[in-house]
This record gives sequence, C-alpha cells and structure tokens, in this order.
Amino acid sequence: MNNPKVSIISPCYNGQNHLGYFFESLLTQDYSGQVEFIFVDDGSTDNTKNIFEQYKLALEKKGWDVIYIYQENQGQAASLNQGLKIFSGDYLLWPDSDDILYSNHITEKVKYMEEHKEVGLAYCLLDRVFFDDTDKIIGQDLRGRNTKDAFKNIMHDKDVIWCPIGVVLRSSAFLDAYPQRQIPTCKNCGSQNCQMQLPILHKYPCGYIDKPLGKYVIRANSTSRSYVSFYKRRLLLCKIWIITILTLKDANIFEKVWLIIYSVLNNLCKMFRHFIKSKKK
Repeated sequence: MNNPKVSIISPCYNGQNHLGYFFESLLTQDYSGQVEFIFVDDGSTDNTKNIFEQYKLALEKKGWDVIYIYQENQGQAASLNQGLKIFSGDYLLWPDSDDILYSNHITEKVKYMEEHKEVGLAYCLLDRVFFDDTDKIIGQDLRGRNTKDAFKNIMHDKDVIWCPIGVVLRSSAFLDAYPQRQIPTCKNCGSQNCQMQLPILHKYPCGYIDKPLGKYVIRANSTSRSYVSFYKRRLLLCKIWIITILTLKDANIFEKVWLIIYSVLNNLCKMFRHFIKSKKK
C-alpha cells in the first residue's frame, strides 16, 4: 500500500475534560505515512490550549505536522473552515475532540480508499460508549451500510448524516465540490457534517468499511442519549434541510435542490397534521 498524506482537522471548544483520551488515541496510530494535524481552538476559555501544548511535542515526535489555530468562538463549521483553507493531505478526516480512534484507524481508512479509487467518501463501523465509562462498549453503530442510496435516504429522513469519526473523505472529491475551500456556516445548527458530506454523496459513490475503527462517545446531554420530542426533531430537520439547500447551492449542485424543498414541505405538513390530531384528542 502507498502511504499518501492524511490531514486531520479537529475543532474544539472547552475540551479539557476529554482531550486527554482523544490525544492519547492519536498517539497510538500505526499509520506510517505523513499526517498533518490541524487543531482549531474555537475560543476556548478553559485549559484546552495548555492540554494541546502538552501533547504537541509527542505528536511531532511521531513525525506529524502539527498546526494550532485560535479563533474567537464561532461554532464548528467556522472552525472547520479554518482548517479547510490550509489542509494539504490526499485524504481528510475531521474527528471531534472527544472521539477515540483505534490504533489502526488511519491505516484502515487509507487502505480502503486506495483500493476503491472510485469512492469519494467511506463510512466505517463504530463502537458506542458513554462519556463516563469509555472502556465499556454498549453497542455498535450500524448506520451508513446502505451506501447505494445514501443521499436519497438522508434527504427523506430514512438515515442520518454519519458522525465525523466514522468518515474519510477523498480530498480531490471535497475540492471538486468546494473549490473555494469552505462550507456554509450556521453557528447554532450543529450541521457541519451535513455540509461536509452531502455534496460528495451526491456526486461520488460511497463506500463502507465493515470493521470498528473507533469509539463514538455519547455524552449525558447529547441528543443521541436524551429524549427528543416529535416537534423538536421535525424543527431540527427543517433547519438542517435549509442548510442543505445552501450547501448544494454553494457546491454548484442545483438539480437536487427540488428534492430538499420537497422534503422540507413534506416535513412541515407532517408537523401540521400531527398538531391537528393532537388538538382533536
């Protein structure tokens, strides 16, 4: 296998409670190729920068190029854009700063992409853990396996945008979609993964690595663990779909915009029908 360059962009805001195990998992990586690690501090007010500095030298001793960027708090999408302006790898990863990567994480992703040159992005299996006990695996995330209809399924709310630790992007595919090297921003939407993935899902085949390559950490206050009402779910989807329209527009993908508009209208109709039924009871 060739050893192409891999870029990792990790945005972080006030990460002092979880950065330790994230950085420790980076140090275990067995990938022998060049790695560029871009850490974007999104205006943290805690000990984030000091923790980064503690691990910077160890990562550089692995031969990694380590870059620190600070910005005033603007949200994850804006933080990603800071790294997207400068990354130079053949493949792009953007794990959250509370994720845990298994030691073969980079190696297996690069191996798959090198063996499947037609694929623009690929998903992988993940183990699920709670924040307060990361050693105990509570299950696996099996989403993303239906790669044939990934774009359509997401647009019709039959699947979800995969979390970033479970994704690898071919940089040429990303730059084809975003030659301006930035994604649409929405500070409070939490939909940067939608912006990163949808244009590639639309334009390129999607692959799947059927082995766990990391731990997806569930926090106590995350929507993955907490109850989300019908109305909140629908309103969140509307917000994401509006961002999606902007995403596809910015990525010069116009022929699918009607599908998102239809999904938004259909979603609103479902909300209205459900509301009317609840009032009649």
